[in-house]
Amino acid sequence: MVIIFLNGQKNSFPISQNQILRLTLLSWIILDLLKFHPVLMNNRIPVIALLGPTAIGKSKIALELYDQYPIEIVSVDSAMIYKDMDIGTDKPTHEVLASKKHHLIDIRNPNQNYNVGDFYSDVNNVITEIHSNRKVPLLVGGSMMYFNRLFKGLSQIPGRSISDRKLINHLNNFYTSTQLHECLKHFDKKSYNNINKNDKQRIERAIEVYMSSGKPITSFFNKTNLLEVNYKFINIKLTISSRKDIHEKISHRVKQMFKKGLIDEVIYVRDKYSLSKDSQSMKSIGYRHVLEYLETKETVNDLQNKCLFATRQLAKRQHTWLKQFTDVIDIDISTNKTDKLKQIIDNYLQFI
Repeated sequence: MVIIFLNGQKNSFPISQNQILRLTLLSWIILDLLKFHPVLMNNRIPVIALLGPTAIGKSKIALELYDQYPIEIVSVDSAMIYKDMDIGTDKPTHEVLASKKHHLIDIRNPNQNYNVGDFYSDVNNVITEIHSNRKVPLLVGGSMMYFNRLFKGLSQIPGRSISDRKLINHLNNFYTSTQLHECLKHFDKKSYNNINKNDKQRIERAIEVYMSSGKPITSFFNKTNLLEVNYKFINIKLTISSRKDIHEKISHRVKQMFKKGLIDEVIYVRDKYSLSKDSQSMKSIGYRHVLEYLETKETVNDLQNKCLFATRQLAKRQHTWLKQFTDVIDIDISTNKTDKLKQIIDNYLQFI
């Protein structure tokens, strides 16, 4: 006998023991699902972020997870967005990209610009699309500035202006970066103090924002759109305790790049898209070094050493960024491999 209240009235129904067991099991399943229902989670649905320094093996682990979980991979890499730049970015092969769903790879030509604002908008749209497919986004990459914006929100800075951009290019013909940096002192003292006098890109952007809005770029920094209002980020940081191990991985990565034909790739991309050392895509590690090599005719060995040193410096900067991210789960892959990682994901995705 089971008693159910309908519209305030007590009703009795005959029911067998087997039916009671089935109803009990069903109620447990429903309650488990409801725990993760977007409404009951304050509309914050899960997004997994897999962070780590270059060459640590993030992409390989992501592919392993893809085969076991209902996820789609989202690249958080400022160089993988460019078409035809495959070797220097260590991009997944065409076969992998064709068989496993990836996002934000090959979305720009190398002669096009792309900034953190573009990424923030694109990744928001991609996350929405993946959730509509009843999958979970797995954000993977080493562009820490992109991750930083994801976690802290994007400042509502005015967009770029073609007319202002032309004027700034004109100013560049007459003034050095140091002189333009000195200008900041008169209308944006905070940027003047925070931006290095040799950081040409940030100096120009600060001037451009002031020209278009009449306000210092720093005045926009506290006005942010936060993705975490809608999404629950599960941030997993991959580390290796031994610096020697990461250096060996970086050395292997650099050797493989040249073995696969990095120099020929740079020449091909440069000629196809009419690129120069000032092109945004060509400022990536490996690409800018090969362009310098083609101009100076230094030895290939010297070129490889420069790429190796630059990649190690990148890993060092990435470690510095990673220390700033406090809401993360640390996993040392040299000891835990992927077992702990999978256990964490199991706990979060058991409702799927």
